[in-house]
Amino acid sequence: MKAAAFALAAVALAVPGAVGADATALGVGYICGAERTAPRAGPLPAVMLTGVGNGSSPADTSSREAQGWYDEGLNLYHAFNHNEASAAFAKAAALDPACALCEWGVALGLGQTLNYGVTPAQTAVALSHADRAAKLVKPGDVRAQGVIAALQLRYGKDTPDAKRDTVYGQAMDDLVRRFPGDDEIANVAVQALLIPARRDDFSGVPRAEAILKDVLARHPDDTAAIHYYIHATEFAGHPAQALPYADKLAGLAPGASHLVHMAAHTLMHVGQYERVAVVDAQALKVDADVEAKLRYAGPLSSQVYYLHNYTFGLAGALMAGDGRLALKYADHAAVAFPATFDHGVVAMPPGVARSADPVERRTTASARSLVAYGRYAPDRALALADAAGDARILRVYRHYARGEAFATRGDAAGVRREAEAVEAIAAEAGKASEPGTVDIAAIAGDVLAGRAALLTREPAKAVEAFARAAQRQEKAFPVAKNFDPPPWWYPVRRSLAAADLAAGKPADAAREAKASLAGWPDDALALRVLSQAEAKLGDASAANAHLVRARRAWRGDLSKAPLDLT
Repeated sequence: MKAAAFALAAVALAVPGAVGADATALGVGYICGAERTAPRAGPLPAVMLTGVGNGSSPADTSSREAQGWYDEGLNLYHAFNHNEASAAFAKAAALDPACALCEWGVALGLGQTLNYGVTPAQTAVALSHADRAAKLVKPGDVRAQGVIAALQLRYGKDTPDAKRDTVYGQAMDDLVRRFPGDDEIANVAVQALLIPARRDDFSGVPRAEAILKDVLARHPDDTAAIHYYIHATEFAGHPAQALPYADKLAGLAPGASHLVHMAAHTLMHVGQYERVAVVDAQALKVDADVEAKLRYAGPLSSQVYYLHNYTFGLAGALMAGDGRLALKYADHAAVAFPATFDHGVVAMPPGVARSADPVERRTTASARSLVAYGRYAPDRALALADAAGDARILRVYRHYARGEAFATRGDAAGVRREAEAVEAIAAEAGKASEPGTVDIAAIAGDVLAGRAALLTREPAKAVEAFARAAQRQEKAFPVAKNFDPPPWWYPVRRSLAAADLAAGKPADAAREAKASLAGWPDDALALRVLSQAEAKLGDASAANAHLVRARRAWRGDLSKAPLDLT
C-alpha cells in the first residue's frame, strides 16, 4: 500500500467512530495482506526503506550518499528497526571511511536499547567502533566529539555494567544542555534516559519528558520524539497526554512497523480498543512488506516485534468485542507462527542479552488466540484437545477457551469440568516452578468458576470467585506496568461487578464497575454493568449516558452479550 493510503487510514482512525463498520474490514484486510506477501529467497544487502521517520542530522561527510544512509540509520534506530539501522550505519561508514559520525552510528546501534540489553562481548565490539570514531573526529568538531565521548563512557572498561545506562543518560543530557535546539542529540538523549525504566528505574523519565516537550514544540511531527513521548508518558502515568501525537504517528512513518504500532500503547490506556486492533494489524502488514523487500528468511513471526504487534492487536479486538477481527487474529497465529519454524532463528540484533525462542513465541501466540475461539467460535473451541508435549500455558488457555465455549451454551457442568482441569494444571505448574503459568491458571480457573456459578443462579459464589480472580490479576499484572499488552485479556473486576448486580447489590456493582473502568476505560461491558446498576439505583441520566458510551465502544450487538459472560 502506498504511503498516502497508510496516511489516509491513520487519519480515519484518528477520530473515534469515524471508520464505523469499516474498521473491522480494514483490520482483517491488513492481516490478509500480511499473509499474501511473497516468500523470501535470502537476505539482501542494505536496502533504503521509505516512510521510516523524518529525522535528518548533518554528518561530517561530503558524500551525499553516505549522508543519506546516515539519516536512514538514525531514523531506523529511533523506529526500533534494529538490524536495518545497523546495516544503514555500516553502509554509511563504508561509503565514507573518514566519517566519524557514521562510525559513531555503528557503535550506537550495537548498544542496549529501551527493549533489550547486550552481552559484554557486544559491548566490547561497540567500544572498538566508538574508539575508531573518536580517531576520525575533525579538528574543532565538538558536537561529534561530545556524542562519541558519551558512547566511549557508556561502553568503557571502567564503567560498571550496572551503571552504564545511567552514566550514558547523564552524559547525553549534558550534551542536550550544551547544544540546545539540536533535535538529534535530544532524541538520542531521551532514549538513553528512558532505558533504565527496563529495570523499573524511572528516575530519568521527568527529564526525558521535559526534553521531548521542547523538541515537539519546535517540531510537532518529529517521529522519533513522538515515539519516545508515548513511552515517557506511559512510564510517567499520564499516557493520555500523548494521544494527539499517537493519533498521527502511523501517517508520519507508514513504513516503520514499530512506529505504526506505537499508538496502541496510548490507545490501550485510553480505552480505544478497536483502534488498537486495527493499528496493530497495520503494523503486521508493514512488517510483512519490509520482510519481503529485504528478503528476510523465515516466516512472518521471525521479525523481532511481530509477536508484540500480534498479541497487542488481539487484545484490542477482544476488548472491543470485534469477533470477526479477533477470529482473524486467532487464525493468523498458525500462519505467522508455524511449528516448522521451531528450530529457526528470530531476527534479534546480534549480541543481545536475551534470546527469542520460536517455540515460546508460537506457544504464546497460539495460547492467547484460543480466547477468541472460546468467545466467538465455541464449536471450534470445543473441538480442541490436549496433545502430548503441549506447554502447560497452552493447556491452560485451551481448557479456559473450552470453558468459555460451554458458558456460551449455558452448560454450567461443562464449565466446571474445564475449571477443574485448569486447577489441576495450576498445581502442576506450581510444582514445576512456573509462577507465570500459575497466575494465569488461577485467574482462568476462578473466572470459569464464576461463570458456572452465574449460570446456576448462585451469584454469591460467583462474587467470591471473581473477587479472587480480580485480586490475583491486579496483584500479578497491575495496569500501570502490564499493558504492553495486558497478560490477561480483560479486567476481571468487571465480572465481579456483574456478579454483584446479579446478587441484587447495585451499589456494589456500580463501585466495582467504576474501579474496573479506572484502569480499563471505555470497556463496553463494564460500562453496561455500570449503566444497569445506576438504573436500579434510580439514576436514569447516568445510566443512559453510560449505556450510550457502551454501545459506541462495543463492536458487536451489546444486547447479545449476556451478563453471565461479562
